[in-house]
Amino acid sequence: MPENTSSANVQKDQTSLEYVIRFFALVPLIVYIIVAALLTIIAAFSIYDAAQQIVTMIVSRDFADGLVQVIYALLLTITIVVLFETVTVYFRTKHVDVRALLIAGLTGMVRHILVYNVATTDALQMFATVALLAVLIAGIVLVKSENGSTPPF
Repeated sequence: MPENTSSANVQKDQTSLEYVIRFFALVPLIVYIIVAALLTIIAAFSIYDAAQQIVTMIVSRDFADGLVQVIYALLLTITIVVLFETVTVYFRTKHVDVRALLIAGLTGMVRHILVYNVATTDALQMFATVALLAVLIAGIVLVKSENGSTPPF
């Protein structure tokens, strides 16, 4: 009789452990759902901002500075879309695509380069930017995609 109680307790403990594991497995899914909803809202505002920048550029006829601002806004939108795609890939595969995050980082760095004037930056900041770009590009080239193939370039 004592053996039956022991095996019943072990089964009860395993069942309790399975419920705890299921609960904690749902936590990342819930967080990703919230992030996807917020990225959707941010993407809508980003598209609105890009459209507003285009209208401002046309109305003011300042195409030199206006074009840089439009590209800056569009690169932000692209970064948001890449992050959103990363979240949707997680929903489908339950894995985060590192390559997509590296591409988002590269887009962010290009956006950063557009913001500051190259002529007024010091050499150390420029070297750090170039080094970071090199690491991101190397990561994009070397990291395999989700299907296991390497990119053709």
